[in-house]
Amino acid sequence: MNTIKANSLNEIEKLLAKKITKFVFLSALLIPILTKLLVNYLFITDWMALPAENINFTLLDLFLTILMPLFIFIAVTDMFTGEGESGTLLQVRPISRMELYLSKIIAISILSLVILLIEWLAVIISSAVIDKTFEYTMIPTSFGAFFVSWFPIILISIFAILLALFFKSSVLAISSMIFMYLMMIFIPYIFPATMYLLPSTYLDWYMQWHSNVSIQWILQTVTYLCSSFGLFFSLGYYMFNRKEA
Repeated sequence: MNTIKANSLNEIEKLLAKKITKFVFLSALLIPILTKLLVNYLFITDWMALPAENINFTLLDLFLTILMPLFIFIAVTDMFTGEGESGTLLQVRPISRMELYLSKIIAISILSLVILLIEWLAVIISSAVIDKTFEYTMIPTSFGAFFVSWFPIILISIFAILLALFFKSSVLAISSMIFMYLMMIFIPYIFPATMYLLPSTYLDWYMQWHSNVSIQWILQTVTYLCSSFGLFFSLGYYMFNRKEA
């Protein structure tokens, strides 16, 4: 356990040194504030007609569907395919492959949660300062929406790791991730029956917690997320364990 913790911190430090991580952190902080300023002071009437909470969820959608997947794809490519290209992925070290695999997953999961929390804080603070319709009763609801969004993000991360392990080229790896992600978004428009079989569908599952909550739907979603995580995790580790040092 101490080995996993130490290596996870090492992986987090490596990711924090990347420009993409700094860019996403800065975006999570500034985009909500700039959006609120634009909405309230530049008279964007279409958005001003919306409740503040709806605008906050729009900001969450932006991060969940665009910025977070982009961060994950670049980070995963660097952590797996990139290190494989440079020969540093499986260096001799006092850590098993399972521990190494777990620590990389933990690192990207923790940073994803931190990014979501930064965005949530930026949304709440900017709402409290700028929005005239802000109500403090929306804070628990808003926090819940951002927190539950972390779980489908983890699933997207595991799926990206599985794809990365199929490639020896970083360019091919990240291209395949972006292509597969776009396919998952557009396929349901052509084949609606496939919608709930795709991980990308559940990026907005937090909306289910703010409407008429169906316990059956929540249980089905949790079951899907857990079973898909187990499948992608197992396949990913199988591929990772087969890699030559």
